[in-house]
Amino acid sequence: MPVGESRYMEPLQLAGRLIMENGGETYRVEETITRMGKAFGLEKVESFAVPSGLFISYRRQDGDMETSVARVRKGSRNLSRVNAVNAVSRRVEQGEMNCEETLARLKEIEHEPPCVGSAMLPWAAAASAAGFTGMFGGSVVDMLISGGVAALVQLLTQWMGKQSLGELMATLTGSMLTALIPMLVQLLAGIGAVESIVGGALMPLLPGLAMTNAVQDAMRGDMVSGLSHGLSAVLTAVLVAGGALVASAIMRLLGGALL
Repeated sequence: MPVGESRYMEPLQLAGRLIMENGGETYRVEETITRMGKAFGLEKVESFAVPSGLFISYRRQDGDMETSVARVRKGSRNLSRVNAVNAVSRRVEQGEMNCEETLARLKEIEHEPPCVGSAMLPWAAAASAAGFTGMFGGSVVDMLISGGVAALVQLLTQWMGKQSLGELMATLTGSMLTALIPMLVQLLAGIGAVESIVGGALMPLLPGLAMTNAVQDAMRGDMVSGLSHGLSAVLTAVLVAGGALVASAIMRLLGGALL
């Protein structure tokens, strides 16, 4: 196998994996790999992406096909990395970067820190929750409570992630606390509109990106990816609702207000 031809597989695979792991759509992965492969001068470039795997093949100059199969792990949602990979792909297609330069830049993107650090995520969650609470008719006090609850849940989610407790467990626990804390505040202090607070604080937990990707994949005919993303979104939504129901059951035992 000629070494000069095999070296193209690594940047193609890394580009696709970075897009998949950071919340990009499967069609974007396939299109990026195909465009980059053709820009490298490869023939019969084919790619097939699903949420858990990436398959790439192309024809070498000796006529044989080279194929790669890579497992894709679920990562964080970092769309800035997706945009950076797209920028690299465009430069490759325009002939501005060769294989070695492309691989070096993709490795830099892989290890770049996110634009929004972990310390900023609680603040972002608080601002989002407070805004939605205001949209749902909540008062300023409701917005402050909702923002505080969302920030606390985000901190808990980050801690559970570091403890390798799983994203699903973090979602269930977070949604339970998101509903329980406002009801306890209303029970003990008599302040706050529970429905508006809980509705706003739950919004950052909902799987908006996964559902968007599911609809886009399904509309493009990628039914495997569409169903996978859709089931993931539905499962997350069920866990969010389940956590709120658990909180309601606890408040029923305490004799407090319910959702």
